[in-house]
Amino acid sequence: MLRVLESNGFHIDEAMRYCAGVESIYREVLKSFADEGEEKLPILQQCMENQDFQRYRIEVHGIKNVAQTIGDVRLFEIALVQNDAMKAADFQKAIQGHDEFMKILKEELAVIRRALKQ
Repeated sequence: MLRVLESNGFHIDEAMRYCAGVESIYREVLKSFADEGEEKLPILQQCMENQDFQRYRIEVHGIKNVAQTIGDVRLFEIALVQNDAMKAADFQKAIQGHDEFMKILKEELAVIRRALKQ
C-alpha cells in the first residue's frame, strides 16, 4: 500500500506522524477519506453550480486538511489554492480553478482506492 502512495507523491513519513506511526490507523484514515471523498464530489459540484460559496469553502477546507494529514501533497496544494481564493472572497479565481481541483480530487481518490487494495 505504502509503495503505491509513495510512487504517486504522497509523503508517507509526514502522514504516519499524524497516525502515531501506526499503518493500520493510516489505512483507516485513507479508507474514510476515500469513502467521504466520493460523497463530496457531487456536493462540491452542486455548491459551485449554485454559487454556494460558503458551503464550498467549508468542504474545500476540510479536504485540504485531510490531504495534509494523509500526505497527499498534490491534492493539498490545489485545495490550498481553492481555500485561499475562498478566504479572499475571490470567487472568480475559485470558479476558474474548480474543474482542475475536481479532476485532481478524482485522480487522488483513485490512487488511494488502488493503494487500499494492496
